[in-house]
Amino acid sequence: MSGNDEIERLLREVDASLTGSRASSGAVTPASDATVQKAATGGPGTLTKALIAAVVCGGLVFTATFFLQWLPLIDNPVSSGLGAAVGAFLTALVLGRPRKR
Repeated sequence: MSGNDEIERLLREVDASLTGSRASSGAVTPASDATVQKAATGGPGTLTKALIAAVVCGGLVFTATFFLQWLPLIDNPVSSGLGAAVGAFLTALVLGRPRKR
């Protein structure tokens, strides 16, 4: 059965990784420093993420308040959208910073 062979191979790999020795077949090669650095810093920056969050949240709140402004508690869609955009921008800016270790 091929299922038992795969399970045995996975168990050997787990055992090898826990004991620190290399697995005999299908061993994973370590990543280069450039690959690790790119993975750590990859993707859009904090400012870009904050701008995207501001546009998306501001647009959603503006659209929702624009269509629901006939309700008595909904006031101005522009100020609501701008408030949501500023709040989302600041939140994403603060929470998007990389953590210091």
